[in-house]
Amino acid sequence: MVSLAVPWHDMHMEFTNFLTDDERLEQDGLVAAIDVGSNAMRLGIAAYDEKGVPRLIQRYREPVRLGHDAFTSESFSAQTMHDAVDAFHQFKRILQQYHIENYRAVATSAMRDSRNGKQLIEKIKRETDISLELISGEEEARLVHYSIARRVDLLHQFVLLVDMGGGSVEVTLCDNGEVISAQSFKLGTVRLLELLGKSRNFNTLLSEYMEGVRNKLKEQIGTRQASLCIATGGNAGALGSLIYQYFNGESATSITRKQLHQLIHHLENLSLEERMHKLQLRPDRADVILPAAIVFHEIMLLANIECMMMPEASLLDGVLLDMMDTETDTQHSRRNNLLAIAQNMGKRFHIDRHYGKIVAHLALNIFDQSHVLHCLAPQDRLLLEIAAQIHEIGMYVRVGGHHRHAAYLISASSLLGLSDKDKAVLAQVVRYQRKASPNESHHDFSQLSDQDQQRVKYLSVFLRLGIALNKDRRHRIHHIHVELSEKNIKLHLQGKGDLLLERWSSMKVGDYVQTIFGLDLHIAT
Repeated sequence: MVSLAVPWHDMHMEFTNFLTDDERLEQDGLVAAIDVGSNAMRLGIAAYDEKGVPRLIQRYREPVRLGHDAFTSESFSAQTMHDAVDAFHQFKRILQQYHIENYRAVATSAMRDSRNGKQLIEKIKRETDISLELISGEEEARLVHYSIARRVDLLHQFVLLVDMGGGSVEVTLCDNGEVISAQSFKLGTVRLLELLGKSRNFNTLLSEYMEGVRNKLKEQIGTRQASLCIATGGNAGALGSLIYQYFNGESATSITRKQLHQLIHHLENLSLEERMHKLQLRPDRADVILPAAIVFHEIMLLANIECMMMPEASLLDGVLLDMMDTETDTQHSRRNNLLAIAQNMGKRFHIDRHYGKIVAHLALNIFDQSHVLHCLAPQDRLLLEIAAQIHEIGMYVRVGGHHRHAAYLISASSLLGLSDKDKAVLAQVVRYQRKASPNESHHDFSQLSDQDQQRVKYLSVFLRLGIALNKDRRHRIHHIHVELSEKNIKLHLQGKGDLLLERWSSMKVGDYVQTIFGLDLHIAT
């Protein structure tokens, strides 16, 4: 691998080339991803290998530190916006040079936190015709997990994933390869540097700053012992390289907690200039490497983990993998993650998970046979499945009004694979599992678009029916046949016993079905 800095226009873009001589002649079918982080902007170009997996062949980096403005004034200056647009002009020229039309550009923490972030996105689109997508912390964590799962065997173990960026740190727990929880913390290196400054008491200030998130981290990690910690992000790789090159580490892809502690002590005794010259760190790495090391060490302490791995995985890589997979593969991955998270929420809030699965089975059965009635997408089917499995979590707070409590808990939870819009829909579907009908006077429902309001109405019908058909958790219905006509929806039930309770309970949903679909509900056995 050859790495060199090359001048391009007025800026110095770092360029890393992974191409062999033969590959230089075959550059058709390339894809690209752009990661707009808080510390820098990166463009990665990939091609399929012989196994059909995308392999990064070139990487470009523009040292535009958006976090400097975002985490101090909460707004990008005119100069920062100019530099960002200029960087995208460079990216545009590279995309054109390699004739790449299939690409995806994503922005993370700094863009999320800046008041004029949307203006910068619009300016980039207007001047370069590149669409920049602002992704949530949950989507960021999902994509990083996607990258790690392709490169590390996560099966049959409980693993802690820590992705550190300039603005945030995403901490994700995986059980048997699937994500069971994820949380984003405002502990990114640039953010910490800008907030806490370069005080001699930096470590003390950082420790006090982290106090507010320690309990959340402890709650997320819990008492279960993780077998492995996997760290991603530029600082993670830099720490591994430092240990390997200067402190007799066995590998650049793993580091022990003891080694990290020793490195922190060494970094504390070096000035910024000494870190640059003695450790060969570029300026925008030398100033953030210490807070990165401290945060990683703190998380390892909290999780009681002795060793941390740093594989060749990243957000950029995750975006490329996500782009090059089929829609079916992506949907399958999202579903597995969400079901694992739903299962973990069930454990956390002590609900009857077997009951939830029965309700989901019944609701989905009716949903599938009524597609001509609602014409909803596969993603909506997944939302219904999740809603049915976790609809009782509000009882953990209080039985009275548990449907409203459940909606709040969902809104406050990290659900990898769901957009903010879909999470809002999911919360409202659970909100309307009982009692009142969807109403514009309800604030959260009124904030949804007309289309999403319709999704909530339709999905809440199927959830109510699923709950009603498993009245008192008797699990008696074995089969449902749905018969639709212009005026009626008839459910033919088969199961154990006379099913009188299930018929009575489901008929109580009749008025709601009439309100939403304009059809009369009939129950037959």
